[in-house]
Amino acid sequence: MAAPVKAEEVQVHYAGAAAQQHNNFDPSGKYKLKCEGAFVAVECAISESDGLKSQGSVMVTMSGNVDIDTIMEGGLGSSLLRCCCAGGSMFFSHYSIKPGQGPRGDVLLAPPVPGEIMLLHMDGVQGWVVQPGGYLACDHSINVGVKMLDVAQGCCGGEGFFVMEASGRGRLLICSYGAITRYDLAPGEKRKIDNGYCVAWTSGMQWNIAKAAKGLWNTVVSGEGLVANFTGPGTVFVQTRSMQNLANALVPYLPKPSSGGGGGDGIDINID
Repeated sequence: MAAPVKAEEVQVHYAGAAAQQHNNFDPSGKYKLKCEGAFVAVECAISESDGLKSQGSVMVTMSGNVDIDTIMEGGLGSSLLRCCCAGGSMFFSHYSIKPGQGPRGDVLLAPPVPGEIMLLHMDGVQGWVVQPGGYLACDHSINVGVKMLDVAQGCCGGEGFFVMEASGRGRLLICSYGAITRYDLAPGEKRKIDNGYCVAWTSGMQWNIAKAAKGLWNTVVSGEGLVANFTGPGTVFVQTRSMQNLANALVPYLPKPSSGGGGGDGIDINID
């Protein structure tokens, strides 16, 4: 009779794409994470031959020999879509060394909400789709455009009808509200992600809108509703917090406008 197998000797292997660690290290040293955690920032090195561009209003501080040039990339139409529909800014901030004041400068960038910054290395072949508000900065060699989703994805996907799409060779910085988790999906593998939690995914990846649960009743009473159903191959970055959920949680604590006279600018105060 064989000896019983101890529980600690049993190795369970999960074949699916469980949460993966992402290598966030930049071997060149151009980008360095500072103050890791909820209030993360990234220090970007600037040289005479290598600058960067970022979303507007994310610069915290920079050395005195760095200059900012605001550029409307992609033309007026693309810039308006990026600003009004894709959660970006109409003008990108381009950072470079002032003439004759090299060889090095630095810029400290931080996202507008507490969260995480992820560095993606782009090889010139594989692009990335980034949710509204998820783009932070990138090398000058990266092109950041606007991508339109289909009707179902735009209405029910939680990202709106327009998202940003990055292509080219270089480094791309994305940011989130909350921490970021990576999922690498094998060909044919599926993963459901609740609305508002996607940060970025590989360009060309297939996804559609689906029910969170098998039945309509379970979908409704679970509170999850519709989700984005991604199919591999590809990689998806997911954030652990949702701005919409935060807004909903704060509603009961917000002051309510007065319904009485005096212009309706007061606040109802009930004293028992």
